[in-house]
Formats: sequence, C-alpha cells, structure tokens
Amino acid sequence: MKKIYIFLLTILTLSLSSCNDWLELQPENNQVSDEYWANKEEVEAVLGAGYVRLRESMEQMLVWGEMRGNGLSMGFGTIDVDIYRINQWDIGPGNEFVKWDKFYQVINYANMVIKYGPTVVDKDPSFSENVMQSYLSEAYFLRGLAYFYLVRNFRDVPLITEPYMDDSQSFEKEKSPANEVYQQIKSDLEGALEYSKEIAPTIWETKGRSTKWAIYATLADVYLWTEEYDKSIAACDAVINSGQLGLLQGMMNNNNNWYTIFNPGNSNEGIFELQYEFDKNQTNSLVSWFGTNSRYVISENTAQLFQQEEEDIRGKGASYTEEDSKVWKYLGAEAGTGIPRTYSDQNWIIYRIADIYLMKAEALVMKGTNSYDEAVEIVNAIRERAQISAPVSSASTELEMLQLVMDERAREFVGEGKNWYDLLRVGSRNNYQYKDYLITQVLLTAPASSAPIIRSKLLDENSHYLPIHINELSANRLLVQNPYYDNLN
Repeated sequence: MKKIYIFLLTILTLSLSSCNDWLELQPENNQVSDEYWANKEEVEAVLGAGYVRLRESMEQMLVWGEMRGNGLSMGFGTIDVDIYRINQWDIGPGNEFVKWDKFYQVINYANMVIKYGPTVVDKDPSFSENVMQSYLSEAYFLRGLAYFYLVRNFRDVPLITEPYMDDSQSFEKEKSPANEVYQQIKSDLEGALEYSKEIAPTIWETKGRSTKWAIYATLADVYLWTEEYDKSIAACDAVINSGQLGLLQGMMNNNNNWYTIFNPGNSNEGIFELQYEFDKNQTNSLVSWFGTNSRYVISENTAQLFQQEEEDIRGKGASYTEEDSKVWKYLGAEAGTGIPRTYSDQNWIIYRIADIYLMKAEALVMKGTNSYDEAVEIVNAIRERAQISAPVSSASTELEMLQLVMDERAREFVGEGKNWYDLLRVGSRNNYQYKDYLITQVLLTAPASSAPIIRSKLLDENSHYLPIHINELSANRLLVQNPYYDNLN
C-alpha cells in the first residue's frame, strides 16, 4: 500500500469558522517523535488535521456515492475523463478517483491521537482525563467513518489501527475481509459513545465535529449494511428522541424553509456537516462542479421522480432547475428565486435527520410485514414535510416497500453522495437477493448503446467495488487487486 503521509508538508490554512482556533494549531513535522506529544494543543492539532483531511475528500465522497447510481448524470460542460469512466462503468486501476490515500490519512491522524493522546494527560495539567477521552471519542469516530467509506467502495481493505510513524518504517499490509473491517468500525463507533458530546459551545462545533448524534447516525447506517435491523432502529431512535434535532418545517411564511438546510446550513436538521466559510478562506468547488462547469446535473430519472409529485417543494427550483437540470441546492441563495449564492462555501452534509427517519423506515421494512405500516408512516412524515398531500400506502412485498423508501431517499438526498450506496445496500442484501433490482436501477440512466455492456458487468458482483489503484499495488506487495480488475493491471 502507498505510504500513508503523516508529515504536513505545508501549513494547513483551512479551518472551520472564526471560532475554531483549535484547528489553527497545526502539527509540526516532529509530531512523529515522543517530544511532540507534550500538551493539549498538540493533540488538538493532530485531531484537527484529521477533520481537514476528511474535508479534502469531499469530491471522492460525491463521485463514489453518486456516479455509479442513477441520481446524477454527467453534465454538458467540463468533464473529467476519470469521472466519466466511473459513470460509464469503465473503471480501471489507473483511475485517479480510485485513490484512497486521503481516507487513510484521516485514519492515521486518528491512530496517532488514540495512541499518544493519553500520554499527554500527565504532561499537561490543562489536559484532564475527561477532555482526553472526548478527543479519543472524536478520533474513534473519524477512524470509523473513514473505514466505512473504504469498505463500501473497496470491500476488503487493509485494517490499520497503529499510526504509521516515519518513512524508514517498512509498511506493507494485506487486506482484511470486509466483515472484519465492519467489526472494527462498530467497535470504534460504539466505544466512542461513552465520552461523546451531545452539544458543543458553538454551532459549527456541534454540527462540524463528532457528537453523540453523529456517532449514532453513522452506527444506524453501518447496522443497515450489516443487516442488524433492531440495532439500526435503536440508533435511529436515539437521534430522533435526543431533543437536540428535528425535521424542519417545509414552508414558513410562504418561503421554502426546507432549503435552509443547504443555505445557510447548520440547521436544526443537520447532524454532521463538513464546514466551510468564505471569510476564513474556506471555499469548495461545488458551484464550479454543479454550476460554472456543469460537471454534474440531475438525472432524467430523478427529474421524473419529482414530476410524479408536482407539489414537492424539494423539486423544481429547490433541488434542481427545470430549464438546465442543474443541482440548485448547491448553487442558489434561496429556493425558487433564481438568485445564485454569493460564495462557494456550502457545507457538505454527511448526515441529517431526514436520513435517520428514512434509515429507520428501511430497517422496519426488513423487520417484516408487521412493521410495514410504521415504515410507511415515517415515509409519509417526510412527504408531508415536503408539502405532498397524497400519502403512500403499504405495499404487499418487501421489494415494493423498499422501493417506496428508496424513491423518497432519491428525492430527499439529490447529489448528497448517497444514491449508489442505497442501491448497493438494497441490491446486495441477503446474499444479493435483489441483484436484479440493483442492475435495473443503474441502467435507468445508462445510454442505450452501452446498457448491455454495463449490465454484463453488473452481473459480476465483484464489479460493484472499485479497483485498488496501481500506485498502491506497487508500493505494497502484500496487496492483491480486487478480483474483477485482475486482468486490467
């Protein structure tokens, strides 16, 4: 595997808001030595660097979570060839978007805090045991979340729980099976709960750093993937009943209040959002990707879903613009006005409470027919918030019920990096019971000319995971390429 960088070769100037002095305490190059771990500020600096690396992974989160699904399509502007190939299922091990280094950097910073943070308690009187444990909780959350992205995209990955310390250290590590990675993720997240914070002193910290609710949200998602539905429901209920979060009203004073989730962001619905602020020189490329260069647009499939419910306030003028299919939630100052954002400093939302509601609905469906009515009640709560007057009713089969939930997720989370994971999770469940569903959904946005080829690829379950990049294979002789791509090296 490619060596995991732990030296900050340049000063990290990115920070989360005017309140986040902790992220401005950047680690020096000597953080690898015992002398580095002397005070609270040095622990904070390494923890902060983990959040920065997570934020730098945003486009991979978008591409990995959307471009193999059916929610977005390639636009008509500047197109990245590697992204286009992922979208067309022409993925090779030289593709720049199959690199996993930033996620392993997040993991390495977390590993450093977990190993060396406790040693600082005896050196710095201001670094109490409780504060140290709260930092460890954040580090475990970051490590668990990073591995969750990796296992969903690569399946078997190297499982590393010790920090990589210097370039003289030989670093070769074989892949661990996905089930072992999931066990580590659950162990990290479950262990992070005890010392997690419910709220933080500032809104950006409450939404932009690990909290008890961010941990529960991630656990609810993980349990869906590991088919532990009672545990997923319990984690969802912990968030729903927290008293700290809730669904926003859809409309207030004739204004689309749902849209405030995205501008200004950090709403009462947000659970974990990667933070940006123009005044702190923190910008992203969402306006470029979705607007200026039109790299990504809403798919015809998603537009048709919205057209089924013309009342839906999440549709035209909110999630997308009808005239050019642009994803307006990342471009506009308000819904329905045509007024663009002033700056590209939107937060990237990883979890919000509508996600929790719909994850619970999905878990209830998998509990059996006796839970269908409760699942439909939750779906209708999301629809009612979207001002849709006609409720849906329980379906007769598990797959039809899952389709109700997936359709609602497709409308609610356009372009939020969730669509492909939803399709893969449902399709692969119970030893690929619903593989045909997965294939059918992906082909909804495939060009007619390439649909047969894509279908033949999707029939091979190994193709549902990304290849390991050629650089990683060269650097780590213990790595074995993912099976589908063996002949492409």
